[in-house]
Amino acid sequence: MPQNNYSLQTISPVPSLKDIALTTIREAILTGQLAQGVMHAEGNLANNLAISRTPVREALIHLASQGLIIYFPRKGFQIKSLTEKEVRDLFELRLALELAVIRHITPKLSAESLAEIERIRTDYRKALENGDSEVSIRANRDFHRSLANLTENNYLINALEQIRDLIDLASFRSLETSSRAREAAGEHEGIISEIMGKSLQGALREMEGHIRTTEQKVLAVIQKSPAVDG
Repeated sequence: MPQNNYSLQTISPVPSLKDIALTTIREAILTGQLAQGVMHAEGNLANNLAISRTPVREALIHLASQGLIIYFPRKGFQIKSLTEKEVRDLFELRLALELAVIRHITPKLSAESLAEIERIRTDYRKALENGDSEVSIRANRDFHRSLANLTENNYLINALEQIRDLIDLASFRSLETSSRAREAAGEHEGIISEIMGKSLQGALREMEGHIRTTEQKVLAVIQKSPAVDG
């Protein structure tokens, strides 16, 4: 009689070359390793990654579809330089989505959700101790993503994911020119405290303040910077 009770370890899927290229290029863009205002050659990227042009091209097409870059087929790309209007429009959408997250999770927090929020807080604190801007960007992204995941609303989660790269691209500029990472950490603490206290109005107030402060920091940097084509 065949035995069906196996307890084998699940094999994680191996990332494709396109996925590897996508992750690497995205991180290089968001952390400032690739400069704005210049053309980045497709061939150079492939050589640096030690892979063929095809997965690099596929990754660039995907990033272009997300609005992160402007892609020039078989040549290369430029990193998107957001205008003031684009930043305002982006943060208007972000605010609506982030407040929807707060409205969804705050009134019905379970013990498991509270434990998860405490874990989010702890992980964020640990990440900031590193003092690395790349780690700060990733920690900030994980903070907001983890709150969204608590909603278990895939439409809401996916809507935020669709604009996450552009948010990170815009926010990185403010993190690079100020002590914004530490300031944002204090704002995150305020958000979490209100959520854990189950104060809906308080959590909405703290989240809106956090988003609007970030927007103003980004706009201030753009207004001081020389115009960049693209």
